[in-house]
Amino acid sequence: MASPDILFLIMTEDQYLDILTSCEPIFEQAGQLALDLRGKVPIHNKSSTGVEGVDIVTGADLQVQEFILSRLAETPLAECGLFAEEATPSVSKFKGTNGLVLLIDPIDGTAKYVSGGKFFSVIISMHNKKDLLYTYYRFPLLGWTKRIVKDKAEDIGSVPEIQIKPGVDEMSVIAYLEYIKPDRLPPEVEDALKIRGLSLHQRKDIVDEGNMISLMFLEKIAGVAIQNPIAYDCLGSLHYARATGRFEIYSTVDLSKPMKGRYGIYYPGLYVICKK
Repeated sequence: MASPDILFLIMTEDQYLDILTSCEPIFEQAGQLALDLRGKVPIHNKSSTGVEGVDIVTGADLQVQEFILSRLAETPLAECGLFAEEATPSVSKFKGTNGLVLLIDPIDGTAKYVSGGKFFSVIISMHNKKDLLYTYYRFPLLGWTKRIVKDKAEDIGSVPEIQIKPGVDEMSVIAYLEYIKPDRLPPEVEDALKIRGLSLHQRKDIVDEGNMISLMFLEKIAGVAIQNPIAYDCLGSLHYARATGRFEIYSTVDLSKPMKGRYGIYYPGLYVICKK
């Protein structure tokens, strides 16, 4: 009889995906744990980039991440590589032997979480160093989940409303993260955006309560531009665009070459997506 390790090695990509989707009740429980811990745990800065959303960490981030990873580590998913936003004990249990990479952000939008906002989420993703395979965003306070498995995107629960700021022509804006403004766009991309009357704007100039990924998932804006996407929380828009087929995509992002940068692990390159 083959040993468990041998069985893990011969599993297919789809089998790992099936295991990951079967773990979604764990992710929902993690979201509830984040709600239960809100306002009850210490807060401190883990870095000094000057960006609150990057620097701040709470005890909830650590507990939620460890809750997820300790359970995933008991499955064949322990054979995956892992990039997790926080340094918790179970990170070391992931071996990186099957060519797949798990990405974990226990509480995306920690600053919103701390300040009483609604649009924070638990993010779980997976890719094979070439293609995005799985994206799962759980917004626990909204009761909303966006799940993307390969080329199928679906909503689970109540889809929320987002109020765009007055005076913003939402279908003419391409959003970018406040702290990572793309360098000069390739001429062909810049020309294509100009022809369509599209221009780049910071997320905070578009919406008060909400974030870029929710704007994209709800298709409230024309698109996004993200340079050197952070591994754990900046790939969801690209996966959504590819899965739905409703967006034009320019991408030089290389999932095979993770790098360490000021804001965490990132994948070099730029992607720009806009609605067709």
